[in-house]
Amino acid sequence: MRYPYKSTLIVIGVVILILINFACFWIGYQSFLDPKLGEFSIEEVVEVGENLVLNLTESHHATEYVVEIWKDEEKQYTYQSETTNIALTDFRGEYNDTFQIKAIAKNKNGVEKESSNTLTYTYKDATILKERDHLLSGTRDLNLYILGFNYEESYEIELYYGKEKLYETEITGVDVSIPYEVVEGYSGRITAYLRNASHRITSTFNFYLNTPIVGKVNITSPISGFSTRWNDITLEYTGGTNANHFYITLTSNDGLYDRIEVYPEVNKITIPASIFQEQKNYTLTLEAMYEDYAEIAETSSIDIYISKKETTSGVYVSHNPTFIKAGTTITLNTTTEGATIYYTIDGSDPTPSSNVYTFPIVINENITIKTLAVSNNRYDSSINTYDFQINEKTPVIFLSPSNQNENYGVSSVGYTTEMAIMNRVADVVETKLKEAGFVVYRNNPATDINAWTATSNYVKADFHFAIHSNASSHHTARGIEIYVDNETSLAFSIASNIYENLWSIYDGNDNYTYHRGIKFARGSLGEANDLFVPCGSLIEIAYHDEYNDALWIMNNIETIGENLANSIISYYN
Repeated sequence: MRYPYKSTLIVIGVVILILINFACFWIGYQSFLDPKLGEFSIEEVVEVGENLVLNLTESHHATEYVVEIWKDEEKQYTYQSETTNIALTDFRGEYNDTFQIKAIAKNKNGVEKESSNTLTYTYKDATILKERDHLLSGTRDLNLYILGFNYEESYEIELYYGKEKLYETEITGVDVSIPYEVVEGYSGRITAYLRNASHRITSTFNFYLNTPIVGKVNITSPISGFSTRWNDITLEYTGGTNANHFYITLTSNDGLYDRIEVYPEVNKITIPASIFQEQKNYTLTLEAMYEDYAEIAETSSIDIYISKKETTSGVYVSHNPTFIKAGTTITLNTTTEGATIYYTIDGSDPTPSSNVYTFPIVINENITIKTLAVSNNRYDSSINTYDFQINEKTPVIFLSPSNQNENYGVSSVGYTTEMAIMNRVADVVETKLKEAGFVVYRNNPATDINAWTATSNYVKADFHFAIHSNASSHHTARGIEIYVDNETSLAFSIASNIYENLWSIYDGNDNYTYHRGIKFARGSLGEANDLFVPCGSLIEIAYHDEYNDALWIMNNIETIGENLANSIISYYN
């Protein structure tokens, strides 16, 4: 006798088994693609040899652990490790300081999971009191005071000048005095290391001997509470005597932090808009420092607000207006995408009711063209005036490549110093310009900016062109930028043409965040200052401390030089 329902049950069972197997396979496959992180915790901080070590329990599938150490709601240290035993190599506090230690596990896809706990850690090692005078003068002995000193434990002080050990002694009490004779004849930073019985450094203290004292610095403009659109900020300050490094630090109430080195001229600093975020409050701190002696630096701070709205870029012309051949066809351009250009030829200021630029203009006679660019959700551009004069003249160009022979780039791609590489670019520019019949002068790298601008004016240069490469504080920034003094500078048009043409061959031009564009020095750069040179510009050809930018420069020195030269040639022909 047959039982058809048994066959049906068998089929159903087989289908169910297939589905179960497929589900198990799918779950396993997804787990392989994105492994789920297991729970983990922070256990303890222990001393291992010359280090403090943080121990974590293991998080299943974790490939990396990130540890953050906080104090008073400010992050002090960050450590990354592939293991759960993390050496806190440079972690030091002051005696009785309390820290919060947080940990994050990451899987191979970068998915994160926080530890199940936060560890509160109190620093109980003896430390050197920081509220002591760091500056040494005369023949005064070096005095230290030890916080948390335990007479039952063994400690020693070592004194170093760079890598040279000057002195070593065991300490027997809270007051330590080191004879001046130990450091006699030295100048600069002398570092005292406090070591415990395990030879672990528990604290350091820096003395500064016969060191130039930095004068007190004060930001005079803008004033605290300043609010502006997202744009470059020109900061003016007084003081800072003897400082040879200046830094701008930005902090915001949501924990954002950035620090960049800046290079002021005539007590002015241009801070690029690229380091700001829109619609955000910042505390901006100017730090004036001798060498890297942060402990004796002078600072001044202001609070500012960066809003959202931008200004439309001004209109630039394709050819030089000061002398131009009759019959030359010119174009009007703006770097603001989608902007409408208005212009007049009767001497009146253009408005959105004026002529709309749609076609190139042929210059057959002396004519004054005034321009305005307008775009949505931006302020109108400046009104630019171009007085075209029919005349023929041999252009005179002054090239001023960087003389910074200690500004190093990414050595692995062959970038040596800014001076060496930018002079190679300038060599190409000079050759091409001379082949085109231009008169070319060049700066003397052994002199300074005052000599360069004076020579440029003496030879009556039609264009003064400073050629540099850039650098950033974290060595991650990319892009090209070019400086002129202001929106109506005579150099605005040629600089705009140079920038746009170079941008067209830049290997990062598919990422608009690298499009740094025209910058306005507003008196802060001597070679892009209308008061010093009538038509001057300074270009930063990518970032020599970022791998991709440095590689692009080194692979394209000839091409970059030809591109710059062709922009100048087309502008004056």
